[in-house]
Amino acid sequence: MRCGVIGTGLGGLLSALGLLMAGHEVTAFEALSYPGGRFTNRPCKGFQISTGALHMIPHGERGPLGRLLKAFGAGVEIVPSRPNGLVRIDGRDYAFRELPGLLPLTEKARFAGLLAAQRIDEGDERPYREWLSRWTSSTLIHEIADSFCGWSLSVDASGVSSREFMAMTRNIDRLMGPGIPMGGCKGVTDALVGEIEGLGGEIKYRERVKGILVRDGAVEGLLARERHPFDLVVSDIGPKATLGLCPGLPPEYREKVEGLKEAAGIKISVACRRPMLGHTGVLFTPQAERIDGLNEVTNADPSLAPDGMHLLMSHQTLLPGRDMKEEIRLGLEDLRRLFPGFEKDCEVLAVQCYRGEWPVNRAVSGMVLGPETPVRGLYLVGDGVKPQGWMETEGVAAGVEVVLERIDHGGLGRAL
Repeated sequence: MRCGVIGTGLGGLLSALGLLMAGHEVTAFEALSYPGGRFTNRPCKGFQISTGALHMIPHGERGPLGRLLKAFGAGVEIVPSRPNGLVRIDGRDYAFRELPGLLPLTEKARFAGLLAAQRIDEGDERPYREWLSRWTSSTLIHEIADSFCGWSLSVDASGVSSREFMAMTRNIDRLMGPGIPMGGCKGVTDALVGEIEGLGGEIKYRERVKGILVRDGAVEGLLARERHPFDLVVSDIGPKATLGLCPGLPPEYREKVEGLKEAAGIKISVACRRPMLGHTGVLFTPQAERIDGLNEVTNADPSLAPDGMHLLMSHQTLLPGRDMKEEIRLGLEDLRRLFPGFEKDCEVLAVQCYRGEWPVNRAVSGMVLGPETPVRGLYLVGDGVKPQGWMETEGVAAGVEVVLERIDHGGLGRAL
């Protein structure tokens, strides 16, 4: 088949390569001058600043993204994070297994109960915070839940359903924590582009798609600088943007897409003259005013910073209605409180805000919209259509797996 791909973010690149490996002809269209979207690097004062994701893969080589990269022969080395994560409480960093020791005796039993319940309870559409409140009133546990949800999903514990959180918890139990791809996000993007080009796929840069051509309810092609006939189209630009290219979709589907809510956030990238964390995992910061967590990926890949320097990245949720400038100020204050000597040892490289057309996620995790559309041959991938229980880039990859299997009726899935 002749396949068109709109957008070369992570979902678009994975889709293009998967379709090529299945023997299809593929042309991808990218409005920017480079591939990767929110999953690549840009140089800044000798550092490799990520355009979106924080140079981490949530389940390392074990999750959907690592599985696809291996199956595609992309050759990306992923270093497991050690430890997976720590939690800073009152100035000291604790492993998750140590947290019960910080709780009163009555809360310890409740905490053990809620951990066990999370492994067997399917949850429902009510917010996770509501489910959590049935088990514990501990301020610390609620703060930790907000910190984890903020880092992983860019919402607080009231912004994700208990069903989604439980599914995500089971995936964490099964696949464990994150890993760091060598070369950062761009290491993955470059590997995928190299494989695409090696198989004869074409990426048209600086070419924005203006419309999706439909005839008799099925995809006929794409309109860019000229008309391109395609038998199948995969869109990685988000459900709402795709909707704008395809005005003939049914009203009930349009209403569902327009009802999707984005997840927004702020990332602060910091140049450090010494290691501020000293490990390759995530540091969760539940007692910070705004920052949900941080990582320091240069402990695994020094090439992401100049010799002798480190790259520290913080992430914080940007909740609706809050003033962005004030949120940035509070995030910077958090960094100064978290790290004594911050002004002497560190320099802020960039503050990046993700919302609107460039959010953290085009749909909040758990707001499930399927990859198939009412138009035959038109599929959606990306962070607006993540399957249940998969966070961030793992959700993107898991969604691509679903699309590739449906297109090839399971044949490609078996080959992978």
